Amino acid sequence: MNTFSRYVLKNFLWQFLLLLIGFTALLQLFDLLNNSADILNDHMGRISAVFEYAALRLPEITSFLVPFAVLMGALVTLGKMERNNEIMAYKAAGAPYFTVLWAFLPAVGIVAVLHFFLADRIVPVSIQTLIARDLTAERNKSKNEAKDEPLFVQEGNSVIEAGAVGQDGMVLSHLRIYERDAEGKIVRQIFADDAHYDAAEETWRLINVWTTVVPPDGAAQTLHSERWDWKSRLTPAEFSDLVEKPQAMTLGKIWGFISSTQVGVRPTYFYETWLQKRIALPVSSILMILLAAPVAHSLHRRERGLAMGMTVGFGLGFLYFLTDGLVLSLGESGAVPPFLAAWLPILLFAAIGGAWLIKQEGY
Repeated sequence: MNTFSRYVLKNFLWQFLLLLIGFTALLQLFDLLNNSADILNDHMGRISAVFEYAALRLPEITSFLVPFAVLMGALVTLGKMERNNEIMAYKAAGAPYFTVLWAFLPAVGIVAVLHFFLADRIVPVSIQTLIARDLTAERNKSKNEAKDEPLFVQEGNSVIEAGAVGQDGMVLSHLRIYERDAEGKIVRQIFADDAHYDAAEETWRLINVWTTVVPPDGAAQTLHSERWDWKSRLTPAEFSDLVEKPQAMTLGKIWGFISSTQVGVRPTYFYETWLQKRIALPVSSILMILLAAPVAHSLHRRERGLAMGMTVGFGLGFLYFLTDGLVLSLGESGAVPPFLAAWLPILLFAAIGGAWLIKQEGY
């Protein structure tokens, strides 16, 4: 690493940390103002619950703001270097402008690796701890209440439909089990009015069961029984926590849903989208440098201040997050392929930043 790269590393990391701390504190303040009343009501006015909630929410908020802090940190660093004519002196020595951006790569690479570790290892643990300690407002508001919307779970080659879930997943109503063969054809259907979980036996007790066997050739046969034991890897936890946030899943867990080695509660393309999103996460930090460089360069040439650069940076960051959220939602719904849902915003804004930089440099 040369002298200029070490200089950029020191200045960028300092600006990045200051901005990340400031933005995180501001967003966490808004989050506490929105949810602290619910936390206090659900925990009998214990102020310690609010502090615990704030501490457990900190990793998720920080992970969300890292790309934005990289953009603003790079913009401030480049803006100051442009204003002090440091980049002009560097270019006067015969170095092209893109080598300035190369000097940012070690610093941004460190941030990208730490960001991936934070999002894939620390954030899932913090979210799961929030749920386990009943510190999420959504969970407390619907605690022990049956969900009226049908839920679908895949276990191996079987698809399970639960019409309603109650008592933290211990009771399932209007249960439907569709067993399929290797080709995906239904070979047996099991309909039950209710299912109760027996924790001692680790099995489900089905009530008023209708079983229909569909042979490959011949007529289907239907049998009725008052009670039937259903052995399954599914536990009440899988049903009570069906609405699991994708941010609470590690990369290995997401891959397990895709490869059907773990119980999945959403379509496969949903998990494929988040797998691609997790892989693309470190690249988003590198993209921010490509967006910040032409902004700082053009503002210097037009003799505008750093405040204008910050404003433009805020606008670019907001536009990127808006596009990323929109395309990600389309990927979760299956409207666009998972690869495009994760990589399209990065490729689009990389093209915009690259074209803008080429225009500024006059290539």
